[in-house]
Amino acid sequence: MLLMICVIFAFFAPYYRCLSTLVQQKTAQTRAQDALPRVTCTARRIRAVFGQAVLHNLHVKDRSGVSVPVPKAKEHCGVRRGEKNGTLSFQSRYDSCYTQVEGDTVVVSLRVQLDAGDQWYRVNISCPLLKIAQKPIIGRTSRSGKCSIHRALRVDCGPQDVSNDGCLKLGCCYDDHDSTCYYRMNTCSLDGHFVFSVKATDTDPPINTNNLAVKGQPQCSPVATSADTAVFKIGVRECGTKMMVNGDVVSYEVEVEELHPKIRGKHSPFSLQVQCQYEGSALLHTDQWSLNPTNPPPVTAMGTVRVQMRIATDESFTSFLPEDQLPLTLYLHKPVYVEVSIAPPSPDPSLSLRVRDCFAYPASRHSVWTLLYDGCPNPLDNIRSSVPVDSQGKTTSHSHVRRFDVKTFSFVDPETGNPSVEEVYFYCWVEICTEEEECKQHCSITCECFRSLCSTFTLTL
Repeated sequence: MLLMICVIFAFFAPYYRCLSTLVQQKTAQTRAQDALPRVTCTARRIRAVFGQAVLHNLHVKDRSGVSVPVPKAKEHCGVRRGEKNGTLSFQSRYDSCYTQVEGDTVVVSLRVQLDAGDQWYRVNISCPLLKIAQKPIIGRTSRSGKCSIHRALRVDCGPQDVSNDGCLKLGCCYDDHDSTCYYRMNTCSLDGHFVFSVKATDTDPPINTNNLAVKGQPQCSPVATSADTAVFKIGVRECGTKMMVNGDVVSYEVEVEELHPKIRGKHSPFSLQVQCQYEGSALLHTDQWSLNPTNPPPVTAMGTVRVQMRIATDESFTSFLPEDQLPLTLYLHKPVYVEVSIAPPSPDPSLSLRVRDCFAYPASRHSVWTLLYDGCPNPLDNIRSSVPVDSQGKTTSHSHVRRFDVKTFSFVDPETGNPSVEEVYFYCWVEICTEEEECKQHCSITCECFRSLCSTFTLTL
């Protein structure tokens, strides 16, 4: 009997090993499935909701291939994460710093974990790219825009008793049932007006359409509204519109924003830029387009703003290392004095610089470390960078310049567990502001913490 049991076990042992392998493969496949989110594509964003098995330390890969942590709640560079009822969500604008366009698809590459210390799973989320028709150049005979407009949202066009033919010559729509002439929607009228609609569902979450106006011109509000739509009619020389001339084409641009937006816990401020283009010849046929030389509309032109990062020789920031002296070799825990600035000459002296986040990563790109978060030292770093601040906690450097120092360190080689001797790169996300008030930053962390490190390793920057 004992011999028979041993023979049976020996016979079935290969089967049990095969079954164990299949179970392991199925478990791995199941865990990979647990990492997949539910993806929703809206008009402006791609949104992913993960199951409760996914931890909340979500990372996103930027266009250089470096994975960086996604900030919670507050949007950074077009992305943010949220937590609700134990589930993790991620949102990205289609034009965020982390989107990749592959054919007719927008792709965002994420990395998630299911358990602490577990392996990272790469998850690609995608949405189809909405192809927007090229903006037409509106001439005298143009008939762009739509006429199927709800009566409550129609905007009168022309004189009150205008005929059908007269209405059509104005480029407007005519309703034979009630003999009314009204503007086409989402078009540039021949008499020089922006006529467009904004829907509450153009953003996620929806906006209050009664709370919209032209930026900096609160009196320029919608001329018609409904529960979910606002309609604007704005003259191309009204409400602070910007004019640009390119050859025979004249462009007018206006920006609509949300008044008193509730940013915290809700959504980022809404902003919509609308542009009208006219051929110069079209202006000659319309009396309303005659320009008044004593009160010309503002003229703007495209310019280039360059931002540079430099390494200072000491904390005075009076001299800087030339590029031919980089990379720089330093001992661990030595300060590196970093300056990020708008490179002269600045096209506009009123511009200001805001440093959002700064990171360090090794040449192998196996890791990344946050140096500054929202312009301030990383609170998770026990050898924090120093950012000069005044007594109110505001950054003290000039509006075109931001400065900080970094205590040199070494990344750990994931293969050996030893300090990695390789070049370390710094990079920062920055914003250019048109008003210095918008660029002011406050840092509550002003103290420096230190730890002892072995100083025999060198760091190449």
